[in-house]
Amino acid sequence: MSPWNKFPRALCLPDNCGCEFVDVYAWIAQPSAFWSSFFHLILAYIFYRSIAVKDQKMKLWFLSLFLLALGSLIGHGSFLEIAIASDFAGIILVTSYFSLYFWISKFRFSTLKLFLFLCLYFIGLTFSFYSLEKWTKVSLCLIVVGLAVFEMIKHNGLMIFKQKDLQISLVLFLISFGFFLIDELKVFCDPSSWLSGHSLWHLGTAFGLNYYGRFRLQRL
Repeated sequence: MSPWNKFPRALCLPDNCGCEFVDVYAWIAQPSAFWSSFFHLILAYIFYRSIAVKDQKMKLWFLSLFLLALGSLIGHGSFLEIAIASDFAGIILVTSYFSLYFWISKFRFSTLKLFLFLCLYFIGLTFSFYSLEKWTKVSLCLIVVGLAVFEMIKHNGLMIFKQKDLQISLVLFLISFGFFLIDELKVFCDPSSWLSGHSLWHLGTAFGLNYYGRFRLQRL
């Protein structure tokens, strides 16, 4: 018997939560999407180890990736409404991180204080997304992505798109979002498959964030 049934479950249930079958009686409701969430942690760790100088900005970026993975894990594992909200909160967190850090770093807070600030920001985003319809959440994420791209262009001009790491990350994000849409629209859908469009979305965005983070940390 699932321990999650004692709490409010995701609004997308019973049949609007993507292609993969959601077993509301299991401890892990969506195995493929759950286990593929670890891609974000694995690639973030490899990236973290590859950086020689681990400054404050780098450490807090790694924290953002950890919170993204955490939200995805508890979201697909439990399918609680609050957990699904935290999944989307993680997307907003990593998308807005560099713009946010640009402003809060001006106050020269300690790493611990900024760590706590990002955790509170993540929690606040989670409660903001609670009870919103799925496509409203998706739309808000796309708006923040658009704002992040606008911010890069504003500060660096269109020449920024000639940077290889950024090019790779954007291509990976577009392909990954394609897999996300395929999964949500249940195209070529096998609900019992261990390889779902959503798991490929996790894999693609994990690689994409690796290149994006490397670009932003080195260039901006």
